[in-house]
Amino acid sequence: MTTIKTRFPQSNLAACMLPWTPEFKLDVPVFQRHVQQTIDLGYKNIYLMGTAGEGYALSDARFQEIVELFAAQTVRDGLNPQIGVISLCLEQIVDRLRFCHDLGIRMFQISLPSWGVLDDSEVMLFFKTVCETFPDCQFLHYNLPRTKRILQGADYRRIMDEIPNLVATKNSSHDYARTADLMTHVPDLQHFFLEGNFAMGCTMGECSLLCSYDALFPKTTWQFFEAGVKTDLPELFRITKLLYDIENKLFAHCSREMIDGSFDKTFLWLVDHHFSNRMLPPYLGLSAEESGVCREIFETEFKDIE
Repeated sequence: MTTIKTRFPQSNLAACMLPWTPEFKLDVPVFQRHVQQTIDLGYKNIYLMGTAGEGYALSDARFQEIVELFAAQTVRDGLNPQIGVISLCLEQIVDRLRFCHDLGIRMFQISLPSWGVLDDSEVMLFFKTVCETFPDCQFLHYNLPRTKRILQGADYRRIMDEIPNLVATKNSSHDYARTADLMTHVPDLQHFFLEGNFAMGCTMGECSLLCSYDALFPKTTWQFFEAGVKTDLPELFRITKLLYDIENKLFAHCSREMIDGSFDKTFLWLVDHHFSNRMLPPYLGLSAEESGVCREIFETEFKDIE
């Protein structure tokens, strides 16, 4: 397998979630403990405010409150904190990036505006406006269907040839064809794949893990990532199947569609009952009954997995 130098190092990327009180205020002590626990588990690349972290739902005041707390814990040597910025308004995106930049954040996760589909020229204008405004920063593009425009390998090749500080992509798809397209046409971007596609990506070259089970199964998560670094395919696909089976069993009783954070926050709630898995309105996460079933399944079948 040919080694290609990527713009960003191979990494295990962990998300931090936002715990809300019954009044939908940030539960600051629980949040700060959660961030520190993520650091203590060995994560150097940690981020806030993707879809699971409700980055789409925050007012400017709430965004600033949370980023200030996060930056106070993570902007230091040895860590690479990352903030996701999601908005329909390009001016607001730039303003939020500038606020984070002033606090020392230099890595950002950006998503295309989702109100209408951007054409090729508009996509390039978006990346030029955002990335060129902050030339001392690095950017990861969150490539998700909610933006109504999934970027393909050829799209990224055209963009990255003009935008040197676009260094990575984040992909939550389980589509193997899409994974293969990215790994084939833009292997010099660092692609972060969820557990379902990480092993597939590793068969084609260097890629990174966007982990969901870091709090629930920290040892297994690190074993999974290390298997990817070593291209240990039997171990990669063993853990892929294990995590696939666990997720299917945990949430088999949940028949309705829910936003991503409903599941990710429940993983945290299972190991820390002080961490609420409620979602900001209007989104509804798991009900108390649904959460209780998840806990019963976890305690009965999966509690001993490290």
